[in-house]
Amino acid sequence: MADSDNGEKTEEATPQRREDFRKRGQVAQTKELATVFILFTALLSIWLLGRFFMQNILEIFNLTFTDYLVRSAREGDYAELFVFTAKKITILLGPLFLIFWIMGFASSAVQVGFLVNEEAMQFKTDKINPMNGLKRLFSLRSLVEGAKAIFKLLCVGAVVMLLIKNEVTMIPFLTEYSIEQLFGYVNDIVLKLFAGVGFFMLVIAGADYFFQRFDLEEKMKMTKQEVKEEMKSREGDPLIKARIRKVQREMATQRMMEDVPKADVIITNPTHIAVAIRYDQTMVAPKILAKGADSVAERIKDRAKEHGIPIVENKPLARLIFKTIEIGQAIPRELYTAVAEVLSYVYRLKKKVIR
Repeated sequence: MADSDNGEKTEEATPQRREDFRKRGQVAQTKELATVFILFTALLSIWLLGRFFMQNILEIFNLTFTDYLVRSAREGDYAELFVFTAKKITILLGPLFLIFWIMGFASSAVQVGFLVNEEAMQFKTDKINPMNGLKRLFSLRSLVEGAKAIFKLLCVGAVVMLLIKNEVTMIPFLTEYSIEQLFGYVNDIVLKLFAGVGFFMLVIAGADYFFQRFDLEEKMKMTKQEVKEEMKSREGDPLIKARIRKVQREMATQRMMEDVPKADVIITNPTHIAVAIRYDQTMVAPKILAKGADSVAERIKDRAKEHGIPIVENKPLARLIFKTIEIGQAIPRELYTAVAEVLSYVYRLKKKVIR
């Protein structure tokens, strides 16, 4: 049963797994949002620049379908006509293509931010293998995407038909419209179509995005064993970390023991705690050189006896210093009196020994 549980992907994806998916370009995004951005950008462009487009298109028609075209054909000089037409088309379509490209990029940036797919940029021979291409072409995913495309096409067609079905009755009257009126009418129809199709695609894009997000979350889920392995690789093997901490403690204890001979007094509990204190005239306050409990306390006392350092029993002071002051720190002001009494006793004891 445990093995079965470990094989089921029941755990939410960790930040590291999410980052790995992102580096491979596997992110939740919908391609339909780019279509929505482009449709509404086109809608806004036509609404704001409709008159500008109409004037330039009329100018192209007036020059190309009048005596200007006939004169150029007779003289065999098409260069000027070609340059003029190319310039006009560039003026009309160039900014639109640039805006559409920016909107396509923005649609991706809005969903996933700035993402460089390093894996996709790598050259792999299987990418140019025709058999792999055929497998992808006739895969289940490709069939699903194809069915989705056909469904969207049918829905868009239905929306278009719904929007323009009432305009069919206007066709016989269009012959009486002037060029300006005809362009205005077409402009209104195009705005209506772009708005209708745009809002429909916005709904499709929202639904597709949430589906893509749900599908990605399911793919990123992990088994309990995978979570354990990732934690081990990120934080290191617990056994190795414990061993490292043990070695570090031993090294710190060894350095501390080397400082014990410099102490002036050892204050004890007396059996469970030992604190080594040093003071000279260059110090602002006495300083803790070493401290320890149980076996470490015994080692401190043994080291002190080897070097003839006085050991004084003071249970409350030893416990307070051990709990509140770290090695290398100075004695706080509130303990000056208690520590001073111990040091004074030690100094008097040393004088008696000397005499």
